[in-house]
Amino acid sequence: MKNFCGECGFRLDQEFKFCPNCGNELASGSNSDKITIISKSEKYIVCENCGEDNLATNVDCSGCGAKLKGSIVEGGVAKIGNQKKTKTRQRKNKKVAKEKVLAKQEKILNNKKILFISSFVIAIIVVLLVVTGVIDSGINQSQQLTSNDEGSGVNLSNLNEITELENTVKANPDDITSMIKLANLLQDSGLYDRAIVYYKKYLEKNPSDSNARVDMGICFYNVNDLGSAIAEMETALQYQPNHQLGHLNLGIVNLTAGNVDVSKEWFRKTIEIDPNSQAGIRAQELLQSH
Repeated sequence: MKNFCGECGFRLDQEFKFCPNCGNELASGSNSDKITIISKSEKYIVCENCGEDNLATNVDCSGCGAKLKGSIVEGGVAKIGNQKKTKTRQRKNKKVAKEKVLAKQEKILNNKKILFISSFVIAIIVVLLVVTGVIDSGINQSQQLTSNDEGSGVNLSNLNEITELENTVKANPDDITSMIKLANLLQDSGLYDRAIVYYKKYLEKNPSDSNARVDMGICFYNVNDLGSAIAEMETALQYQPNHQLGHLNLGIVNLTAGNVDVSKEWFRKTIEIDPNSQAGIRAQELLQSH
């Protein structure tokens, strides 16, 4: 067995640090840059995977590392065992495998991205359909209560005013004017739980205010506390028996609670107070539809 330069194949008759033919640095005492020559008298196997010639005693290919298969060939001269080529092939195989893994991961991420975008688009479409009235939002319009002070909902100016009023009431707990204004603004903005807190504080100081009590009942209705809503509105009528909105809203709350006969009675009383008012007209519509 003789040594040859792993770079150019030049025959090395003695030990060199660098190849005298191409200048390639030679690893002393290492087989990493050696090429084994098979003489005509030796047997070898051709690797079916990469075509490398291997000694007949090899189990794995010295070129690509695959298990050797096939018949043993006699004679001939072949160069085998170039480990630089082997390492290059191994690095190439690892690179290909890594690229396949990355491609698979990218495919998974793309699928997730498509699913997220699709869900987002569907959500927007549903919202638009609800807003435009194509899909019923689930709110029974006939069972919406009427407030004494209809507001415009939550907006930036309301939030700023709410903060200012809360600071005013905190600094002066006896300022019931600011307190009832704050409660009404919270109700108009849909912040019913917070509105109830200030309605209670206000009614402790001014219990006979039927409007405030009916409005607090509306807040209880909107947080699905129907019992408290009915109780507050009935108390309001004790202070003001002809409070028409109180009668109308009691009819709606009882209708929601399933007390149909009771609700009809409240609608009739609403009509008796003033059949031509908005509350009276609405009571007639509800009475006819139910």
